[in-house]
Amino acid sequence: MSADALALSRLGQQKGTGSVDALFLDLGSDELLTAYDKKKIFSSTVKEQTIKGGRSMRFIVTGRRQASYHTPGTPIDGTVNSPSDLNSRILYLDGLMQASETIYDLDELREYPSTRAEIMHQLGQSLADEREARIARVLFGAASTSTEPLAKSSNAGRTGDKITLTAGYAAKTDQQKGDELHDAIRSMVILKQKKHVPTENMVVVVTPDVSGYLYASTRVINQDFNGGSGANGTVREAFAGRIYGVPVYWSNFVNQSAYTLVTGDNANSEYAQDLSKCQALIYHRDAMGILNLRMPKLQMTASGGDYSVVYQSQLLVASMALGMGKLSPECAGAIVTP
Repeated sequence: MSADALALSRLGQQKGTGSVDALFLDLGSDELLTAYDKKKIFSSTVKEQTIKGGRSMRFIVTGRRQASYHTPGTPIDGTVNSPSDLNSRILYLDGLMQASETIYDLDELREYPSTRAEIMHQLGQSLADEREARIARVLFGAASTSTEPLAKSSNAGRTGDKITLTAGYAAKTDQQKGDELHDAIRSMVILKQKKHVPTENMVVVVTPDVSGYLYASTRVINQDFNGGSGANGTVREAFAGRIYGVPVYWSNFVNQSAYTLVTGDNANSEYAQDLSKCQALIYHRDAMGILNLRMPKLQMTASGGDYSVVYQSQLLVASMALGMGKLSPECAGAIVTP
């Protein structure tokens, strides 16, 4: 025998109809579910210069000199290295880069947790993200450079380099991809050494996918290659260590879609790159340079000021002024898919 159904009074129902939780309130929480900061690698591994005024900076490109035997009875007049072989590269400043947001005063009063600090943080992060993306594009542009900066044959070879993976790369297993990538990165490092680029201050930056392939490789994390102590990395620590003496990092800025110049880019064609096939960037810090006029700066309109009174709001602004460009293309290399 079944019990009779109870006639319940639903405390959350409005006028006895509709949703049974309509009258229940949401509780406020002090905890913010913030966006994770993107990993930054490039900014700390390239050449950087801060200026107090002006719109550009010139860097002189010099070449090597030749030696020869002296012929007895003839004057030493410097003709062996005449004419000189010099050039220059100029870095120009871009327009003012800014990220801003306006907060309505009444909304902030109604808000349970304070989000202003997080908003300011994210505005600053947006500038840092844009900076990282531009550095990666300039490095890829340097690796794509095929024009010699100097005229003499003794100074030839000061161009960038690319290595294209095999046609069957996409169909390979993760381990096979890791082995091929390891060999390509090692070949690029050797190629740079042949161009007299020192391995000190040289780094390898790969996509997260490539980082995973390198972990699966039989060459990167392997007792026969790095010793029983795992000094070059272990699967347990998910650390790939070094390849041919050069440290390996991962970044989400290595692979990017094609970029189209905008007005504030100051017609800097080195930004207009397509990194959609890029898997790794191998470079020395001298490959490119950053010119800073204003370092990232955070500003906020004053409470009770004209802006606050007229709009009943506060304006939050993050801004920076910089420029960048390639310096020594022979220091840059890229690994790309077909």
